[in-house]
Amino acid sequence: MSNKKSTGAQIAQMLSLMSQLGIMMVVSIFGCFFIGKFIDDKLNTEPIFMLIFLVLGVGGAFMSVYKTVIGYTKRK
Repeated sequence: MSNKKSTGAQIAQMLSLMSQLGIMMVVSIFGCFFIGKFIDDKLNTEPIFMLIFLVLGVGGAFMSVYKTVIGYTKRK
């Protein structure tokens, strides 16, 4: 019985990790995209800052996911 409960807890923990990773990526990428779009609108420089911040957002998202996964695997 405890093995089944342990398996259920592991499944819940993995679902939680996957949700966390997805949310981290979406928030980082879209947040940086909209910051770049806002700066472009204010300075009237259409795609420059949007692209710069989009690249920074993607890089930051992957770095954050990498650190989270490495930290999770070290705990196991």
